[in-house]
Amino acid sequence: MEESRLRVVDLKSKNMLREIENGIVYGLPVLLQDILEELDPALEPVLAKALIKVGNREVLRLGDKELDYNKDFKLYMTTKLGNPHYTPEVSTKATIINFAVKQKGLEAQLLGTVVQKEQPALERQKSDLTLRVAAGKKKLVDLEDEILRLLSETEGSLLENESLVDTLQQSKIASDDVSRQLKEAEETEIRIDAKREEFRPAATRSSVAYFVLADMGRIDAMYQFSLDSYVDLFSQSMDESRTGTKGVNSADRCRQINSAHTLSVYKYTCRGLFERDKLLFALQLCLRIMTGENKIPTQEFDFFCHGGVVVDRHDQRPNPCPEWIDAGTWDNITELDNIPTCMGIASAFEQGHRDWRAWFTSSKPEEMSLPGDWENKVTELQRMCIIRALRLDRVLFCATRFVSMNLGPQFADPPPFDLKAIFACSNYRTPLIFVLSPGVDPTAQVKSLALGQNMAVDICALGQGQASVAAKLINLGLRNGTWVFLANCHLMLSWMPELEK
Repeated sequence: MEESRLRVVDLKSKNMLREIENGIVYGLPVLLQDILEELDPALEPVLAKALIKVGNREVLRLGDKELDYNKDFKLYMTTKLGNPHYTPEVSTKATIINFAVKQKGLEAQLLGTVVQKEQPALERQKSDLTLRVAAGKKKLVDLEDEILRLLSETEGSLLENESLVDTLQQSKIASDDVSRQLKEAEETEIRIDAKREEFRPAATRSSVAYFVLADMGRIDAMYQFSLDSYVDLFSQSMDESRTGTKGVNSADRCRQINSAHTLSVYKYTCRGLFERDKLLFALQLCLRIMTGENKIPTQEFDFFCHGGVVVDRHDQRPNPCPEWIDAGTWDNITELDNIPTCMGIASAFEQGHRDWRAWFTSSKPEEMSLPGDWENKVTELQRMCIIRALRLDRVLFCATRFVSMNLGPQFADPPPFDLKAIFACSNYRTPLIFVLSPGVDPTAQVKSLALGQNMAVDICALGQGQASVAAKLINLGLRNGTWVFLANCHLMLSWMPELEK
């Protein structure tokens, strides 16, 4: 929108205030990135537009300077905070816009990415048509404005004004021509959109997968995933999913993309997760995908998440086996019985309590057949609900089986740490960051990888007085194309903002 005139700064920039001052004086737009919930007090006069009238001049006092205020000046601010809370004073002085990506918006963006790779001519045609339709509509508006202007300026009889009559005739011809072009363009656009829709399943799956990643931040604040890197991963997955077979139809191609990308997302994400959270991620990914395909009944999913809660036990069916089924477990069973697809589970304990007890006391109930005809009646999710009701300690094992059966066995077995594979997925813009447990040292693996890549690597153990050494090595690496390995970053947290720049 602002093109080349935009000045971009952040809170760590040494020249932040100078760039804002230049924007105020020369009427330039300034983008202030990565702000926090508390803003720099120096920005208060800018936000409040505290202008002072000095003669014919409008002056804004910023710090100890009085600056001539140019009305073309604009200040934009962005934040990476997921759910920021700004004070009412800030909210009244600025227009706050939520630019967070939504699932449908990301789906439309990724659909464009898929079509651009699979049908580049179609996507170019779509872009050209969008511009043509917008230009045509603008021309119609301009013609109407011109006619209204001439009518307002005409004095006397309208029929005697030859200039007006000629303009009206030319406008009528031009308007008919533009309307015809718009109709043709819109009909063509409908055909193009129908062709693009054939690739929507791939865009839908990738959009669902991204929001599973985004939700992992609720488990641990460290789990933050960049949308830009995710789009790059999606593009890379499409390239890797191509087979030598030509003439693959759209539906088969979408299945290829979905299979390759879902596995790529799983492997990519597991590299940055703690071991305890990998199964949770795989289960969440599996459930979200199946929910999008309408394979997960809401009642069953809610029971699996929360279990059964009985507020009033007066009307509850009596527990037939109190010696091995406690009150909380029986609550789960009776509430599960209220789900239409599991109706009759409570009475089954009255009729076959010996078989249920044998199943209950087994070491691996998730691998055993359910008593009676329940083995053939239930789905895998309903089986998980039964195990969740009776044997909560085996839910994780049952979840592994569920993921394996619905997504594939490779999703139930987290990939081992492979530095070479991680390096193959990286690029020059993204550093590799090792989050280590006490006593773990990846230095030997980094050296081995560098040797295999025929690459020189400089190692710097950070500590007091090592900032200048590290900066020198980084600049040297930038010039010579070599690697730099910084160890013990936790000992120089104050220098990390400087490294980020």
